[in-house]
Amino acid sequence: MGAKQKKKKQIGIRIGVAAVTAAALVAGGYLTVRGSVPKGYQDYTVQKQQYYVEYSDAYDYWDVVTVEYPVLYDIEGDQTEGINELLYDTAMQKVNYWHLTPNEDVKTLQEKYQIYSSDVRCEVPYHSQYLMSVHYRETYAPISPVNYIHKTQRSANINLMTGGSYALTDILQINDDFMALWCRQVASEGTYGDLIIDDADTRDTFLSWFLDEDEEAGEYYMFTPFFYIDENKDFVIGLSYDPKPNKVIEQLPMENSFIGHFASADLEPYRTESEFWDWYERSSSAGKVMGCIDLKENLWLGKDAAVWDYLEENDR
Repeated sequence: MGAKQKKKKQIGIRIGVAAVTAAALVAGGYLTVRGSVPKGYQDYTVQKQQYYVEYSDAYDYWDVVTVEYPVLYDIEGDQTEGINELLYDTAMQKVNYWHLTPNEDVKTLQEKYQIYSSDVRCEVPYHSQYLMSVHYRETYAPISPVNYIHKTQRSANINLMTGGSYALTDILQINDDFMALWCRQVASEGTYGDLIIDDADTRDTFLSWFLDEDEEAGEYYMFTPFFYIDENKDFVIGLSYDPKPNKVIEQLPMENSFIGHFASADLEPYRTESEFWDWYERSSSAGKVMGCIDLKENLWLGKDAAVWDYLEENDR
């Protein structure tokens, strides 16, 4: 998965992983409700790698892409390939959408590109003998890294035993009561000022966004609910709202995610019947995470990029 590889992943891969997961749970006897709990994996390695492109000659515009992603090693079983495909796909999600596999709307926008740039960093805050939780942060500029910069987040939560993955709606009931909890917690943390408070309008709005049921807003934004497990085995639950091509040309906030931090006990009333919770309760720290070797900084969006000074000077 080096700099010259521009993989076009298909949704069938994920469907295949889900099918293998279901079969493994039944045929492998991993259903914890039956009392048969496998030992799990202790001595595996997660090695961070990077997809890197700097000013290729394949496009009419400049492209600078630095995407960090985790790769899983030292686990026996056919699930490893599927897990690594999913981890890579999740890291490359926006790069694929805006750059490598554009739809017709994005292709039209590409005619106006000056520079496409994206910088993704990943962390693996929780890794046990059964589960691995990955948090991705991305700074990307679909048109120009001077005027149109967005910061977004997403995650991948993997069952190492089966190769399956968990979305937020797999493990929690997302309803009005849950949104009250989420809004109260996010408001108490104070990160977003008065943008999020615990009132009926705010709960209704965010509930429709978490469930992607706001048709009007959905014309302009891609809503991505996500969660990850932190190093204390607690939960970070968030929502990213990324502009679609018909919205990206407007002056929008740079930060496009909201998150809140939750103790596991606070989420118990909203747990689904997912087997995730059986694996979670039995999990303890295992494996090791290795940093990316020769990690490249993004020329436009890296931590020392001059664009940040420019934006500060121009009050953007």
